[in-house]
Amino acid sequence: MAHTKSENWKGSCTVTQAATDSEPHLSWDLDIGDVHSWLRAQRICTEECPLLAACLRQRHESYPTSNPRSVIWAGVAYSELGRVLNTAGLRRLHAVQRNRHRRGKPSRPLVAASA
Repeated sequence: MAHTKSENWKGSCTVTQAATDSEPHLSWDLDIGDVHSWLRAQRICTEECPLLAACLRQRHESYPTSNPRSVIWAGVAYSELGRVLNTAGLRRLHAVQRNRHRRGKPSRPLVAASA
């Protein structure tokens, strides 16, 4: 169960979700997925995962002086800057991602000025 900082890495714990989730890796990746899948991933990590202790060791071995980014690892959510996110932080992140496509657009249609 060696882990590197590879973008393609999927933890062994994702097998736990395979029966209920067609794409289990979406739950652990904060760049995709949604707040419901992220909260479920945290719950699975902390309440159901038999590999939690090994996962924590891997996390500390792979990132001894920093934090991982944009991922849930061993039940802890990390932002794109490596900050630990609580439930409110995950909800804010989801709101930002959901509205990202609207950036730079007016909030309502512009009315053409009459001449």
